[in-house]
Amino acid sequence: MLREAPTPPAPGSLYIREKPGNTLLVTDYLGRAVHGPGKQKVGTINNLLVDTTGRVVGVVMDVGGFLGIGGKEIAIAFEALFPVMEDGKEAFVVEMSKDQLASAPAFKRAP
Repeated sequence: MLREAPTPPAPGSLYIREKPGNTLLVTDYLGRAVHGPGKQKVGTINNLLVDTTGRVVGVVMDVGGFLGIGGKEIAIAFEALFPVMEDGKEAFVVEMSKDQLASAPAFKRAP
């Protein structure tokens, strides 16, 4: 039995002309500070984990160091990170302290 080839979408439906209001760009995350309770900086975002369907499942952060020395890389679930507006600027907040994140297991990039 022959199946008919699917009809390709109209060319106009493939393009997104502007960023939808409920979205953020990856560049809005990378290199940004993450704050914990009391607005204390607890880490810096350096990558996002994306599954094969395109869904962001995690955030990779540098934590526990001082001036880029002695820290480690950890990953947390994407749902644990909250984008908020503080003083007119976008910021990212987690409900975990610097100590909690520093004691998290290190993130392994490859098995």
